[in-house]
Amino acid sequence: MHGASTGLYSPTGPPLAYKWALFAFFLAVLAAVAVGGVVLLASRPARRRAAAAIVARDFPDAPPEAAPRLDDVRTVVARARFTDRLAPLAVVYAGLAGFGMATSTLGLLGLYPGTVLERWTGIPEGLVNFGIEMGSYAIAALVLGLVVGGLFAYRTAEFRRYVGVLWDLGTFWPRIAHPFAPRCYAERAVPELTRRICHLTSRGDRVLLAGHSHGSVLLAATVLQLPPGVGDRVALLTYGSPLRRLYARLFPAYVDDAALCEVGDRVGWRWLNLWRDTDAVGSWIFSPHHDGEPPVVPGPAGTVDRRVRDPYGVVVPTTDTVSPPIVGHWPGESDPRFDDAVRDLAERLRRT
Repeated sequence: MHGASTGLYSPTGPPLAYKWALFAFFLAVLAAVAVGGVVLLASRPARRRAAAAIVARDFPDAPPEAAPRLDDVRTVVARARFTDRLAPLAVVYAGLAGFGMATSTLGLLGLYPGTVLERWTGIPEGLVNFGIEMGSYAIAALVLGLVVGGLFAYRTAEFRRYVGVLWDLGTFWPRIAHPFAPRCYAERAVPELTRRICHLTSRGDRVLLAGHSHGSVLLAATVLQLPPGVGDRVALLTYGSPLRRLYARLFPAYVDDAALCEVGDRVGWRWLNLWRDTDAVGSWIFSPHHDGEPPVVPGPAGTVDRRVRDPYGVVVPTTDTVSPPIVGHWPGESDPRFDDAVRDLAERLRRT
């Protein structure tokens, strides 16, 4: 037995199954970081070209003094489009994490990672031991990162917003999908919204549902639970919606084209979705067409998505001292184009 690994063979150390898990966790983190870096660098030219084309189309007559602001917009658009490249990263990490949990059963057979891997793969035992130690440090860093993240989420609104997105994503599904997570709030919120909508429509009222970000997912699930006939008095407005960009990619068995079309059918396609190219979370749902372009899908589904140019302008208006802000994933209910969408849907409801 090598002297370098004596401490790791110590009977007072962690069980062998934990050592396998530590080594697999270290490999998963290392591979995820490597793939993420490769995807980031490899996709940067394409993302920047796409962002430049979008900005050139949105602001063709921008004056020379707006050049710094145009650079800011291009940077935000290119950064937002990186979300579409995260699928390989998620697949690599999920595959390695599942494989690592499976290899932990080898510890029950009394097999030590360093000895087995050196025999069958040629990886030196000392390198495997180093990976096990780094895995323990990585887990400790993860715990410390969660604590620091909690502090940042408490003190920083921008960081708290992204933590909220991950929290909503994890606690939306029933507990059978994540038994160690907090109780699923959708099991309470969806029935309550359904009963409220049924009560309003039973009085003869018409209901306009508006949901931002994960709220749009909650409303889509609610529409699918409405009894027959109730959707005839309901319209739906979503903005910053991750239905297509996140849910359709991460959970395709539950959120696919058929489910999204069912939501539109339930409300008689009185549905508008506002999206921005600067939004890193929300996106289009059926058609990514821009202003003046025909939808890429036929039928009423092509009328759902309505792109909102962001920012509204790159020149300081005469009534202000700064350029219009880049909204990104912020709600933006004060935008006049949001009011236009509300009036459009309200008029459709009146004609029902």
